[in-house]
Amino acid sequence: MENRLGKYNQPIDYALFEKLKGQLSRQIDSDIIVADSCDEVEAEVETEAEAEAVILEETHLHEFLRDVVIRHEILKDIDPMLLSGMDDFLGFDRDALLSFLLPVTLVDGQHRLKGAILAAKHHIQSDEYISMVADRVMSGEDPKEVEKDVLRIISRKLPVSLLMDDDPKEQVFQFVVINQKATPIGKSLLGTIISTSLTDEEMGSVNNRLRDSGILLEEARAITWAARNPDSPFCGLVERGMPSDKKDLLQWNVMGSLIQIFRNLNGGSLFHAKVDYAKSWREKFLVNSSLVESDNFEDAYEKWRALDGVWKKFFVIFWTRVRDIFGETTDDSRYNYWGNTRRSNLFNKISLTILAADFFRYLCIARITLENEEQINNVIDEWLEGVNPKYFDRDWELTGVKKDSTGIRAKWSELWTEYRDSPEQLPQVRLYRQAKK
Repeated sequence: MENRLGKYNQPIDYALFEKLKGQLSRQIDSDIIVADSCDEVEAEVETEAEAEAVILEETHLHEFLRDVVIRHEILKDIDPMLLSGMDDFLGFDRDALLSFLLPVTLVDGQHRLKGAILAAKHHIQSDEYISMVADRVMSGEDPKEVEKDVLRIISRKLPVSLLMDDDPKEQVFQFVVINQKATPIGKSLLGTIISTSLTDEEMGSVNNRLRDSGILLEEARAITWAARNPDSPFCGLVERGMPSDKKDLLQWNVMGSLIQIFRNLNGGSLFHAKVDYAKSWREKFLVNSSLVESDNFEDAYEKWRALDGVWKKFFVIFWTRVRDIFGETTDDSRYNYWGNTRRSNLFNKISLTILAADFFRYLCIARITLENEEQINNVIDEWLEGVNPKYFDRDWELTGVKKDSTGIRAKWSELWTEYRDSPEQLPQVRLYRQAKK
């Protein structure tokens, strides 16, 4: 791991250190608790260990190395005798660590191979092949050899991919490209696989090859950042293509479209209008923005949209303010809850897209170039001047309404912009279920 990431040189996270150490103490104590309560405590420890294993399984490589280092520090601080007889250590067990450290031979596609074998064995029972086998056996051939030979003739020929290189970049590249040829992996799961299998440097070096193969790695990395980085207001709220995903998370492609508005400055159209305000702001005002400090449009745009470019700060500031002004982060029964796409009037594709597009509309109308990060906050305040923070926290009576339909999207877009332009009175609730014609 250190060969790929370098020596771990970050300060120890002592909050996590103490948390894990406390968890270990409870696990050790459970070994000496009286029998009456033993089962209950062991169940609790087992649950915690399982949860920790899940965390490790799904986190990024840097975080995995961090967790290994912290466990190493805890081991230095504990009497080895207390650990005797323990089968696992804070979510790690011997088999898991050995499996991680030693080379492996991985065979994938066994279900296809088994299916092909069963199909051939079924096919050989047909009258045509029964007669063929019988004739050859009657002529003196060995029955087992005849059966093998006939099965070889009628069996499907399956391709085999063998990776002879232990370079993680090559393994991920081959895995992604091969698996996209037949039934493509979902974009959310694909992004999760790539971002949790490679370091940032490795992803950068394989990016062009994946792009040439039709895999947009940078887009996947940007979405993964928004979905996993603690600085992002969408952290933990975007699907990853895992079976454990909740059904009310923001869809991967929706997160991608929101990022496109801010990163590529494209796609910022209101649903009831045709103008792409993000593109318009890019073409008219980006080159004059002090955020990119360039008098050349192409250079300014590249600085803006780079994976770690200016857009990230803009994205975080904007959506954090939107969440804090309009959203509710603790009570999931509220209509403005930030985290449930099914119930929330705010946290869904339509409303989030409308807010993003309307903000760029405001930037264009006010001819704002954006000079610094502090100004972004000030402009957001100006954009929402007079707007009721409870706008989304009302029952819009949407039972039976298909929200993501052309007419409803256009209606919500029209209602928001008209209200934001003249915010004296909130729109009547009944209007939100009336599709625009």
